[in-house]
Amino acid sequence: MDYTQLKTAIQRFGEMLQAYRDNANRPPLEQEAVQDSLIKRFEYTLEVAWKICKKHLEEEGFAEAATGSPKSIIRLAAQRNLISNPEVWFGYLQFRHDTSHDYSSDKAEVVLDIAEGFYRDVVNLYRGMTGESGQF
Repeated sequence: MDYTQLKTAIQRFGEMLQAYRDNANRPPLEQEAVQDSLIKRFEYTLEVAWKICKKHLEEEGFAEAATGSPKSIIRLAAQRNLISNPEVWFGYLQFRHDTSHDYSSDKAEVVLDIAEGFYRDVVNLYRGMTGESGQF
């Protein structure tokens, strides 16, 4: 199975997360642009992650993955020890839903607060599916 799309999404998310960490020295407009980009990369990376996980589980022989919703895929991934805490991932799904339907700064701040944990969790998911242990 090809995991390139997920690996690339994680790498780009990680790059933007680093840019966000270094955001303090930027002018306000650039700070906002970096925040917006990090949120979009979060949304995209989460979408790619659960869809690749779905394909992975299907290829592993789990027929129920074929028709699974994001939450059911996360539950199944947790049962297969690809995800350690499905409740945290359900939170990621909710944040993604919230940011794609509500553009208030409060919702954006929540995603910015969970970005570090999401990065760690999505890297662990990738490693669990691929067996790779290299740096991102």
